[in-house]
Amino acid sequence: MKPRSIAPLDAPFWLWHGAVPLLLFVFAATACEITHMDLVLADRFYDFAAGNWPARQSWWAEWLIHKRGRDLVAVTASLSFIAWILSFQVPRLRPFRWAALYLVLAIGLGTGLVTLGKDMTGRHCPWSMERYGGSVPYTRLLEGNPPGEKKGRCFPAGHAAGGFSLMGIYFALRDRRITIARAGLAAGLALGTIYGYAQMARGAHFLSHTVWSAGICWSAALGLYLGLRRFLPSRNHETEPRQQTIDEKLPQTELS
Repeated sequence: MKPRSIAPLDAPFWLWHGAVPLLLFVFAATACEITHMDLVLADRFYDFAAGNWPARQSWWAEWLIHKRGRDLVAVTASLSFIAWILSFQVPRLRPFRWAALYLVLAIGLGTGLVTLGKDMTGRHCPWSMERYGGSVPYTRLLEGNPPGEKKGRCFPAGHAAGGFSLMGIYFALRDRRITIARAGLAAGLALGTIYGYAQMARGAHFLSHTVWSAGICWSAALGLYLGLRRFLPSRNHETEPRQQTIDEKLPQTELS
């Protein structure tokens, strides 16, 4: 029997998973677009006197967060994929078969959509702009690229998307292990924010790039959940076998 979710898609669900995240995203994205927030924050990381980004090759931003952070997301996706394969042979993993597959898909879809966005928008990194020693004039996101400039590949923020994609842990387990699910949500938000901060410090992204990545990854995880929720493990999955055993004993008790 396929496990069914017991968490209803009621008004509170749509409020906290749809309306509130959407309003937060619109507010943050609009604030970045109509103010100089992107430039103000980038200015704090750029050394105008030396003409460089001090953190660009730093151990904490480049080696620790950029490289090892990317490895962490890859390892998480790989372990989830391995758990999905093993679930066909290991009984203890079988209840989490769809949760493991869901997480792989959530990571792949979130980061994949961001990669597609990079190709479609062609936006440049802060370090490529004239204000920070580059050759490309600065323009706001909705203004498009400056005429005559080659396309860049810096929007949305790909590295931050790797961290934010781990918010999929929340949807994978929310109907069965809500405490672990919320911890996964917090971890995904924290990692995406940390990754985004490090990339801003290196001059690779503006704040708005990270905001859009968060919105894309959350939308991807939510959309996958709505499509796969009837397969994901729920508390019903734990109680159904036990109830079946009791029911099987009832006829024997009556006959005796």
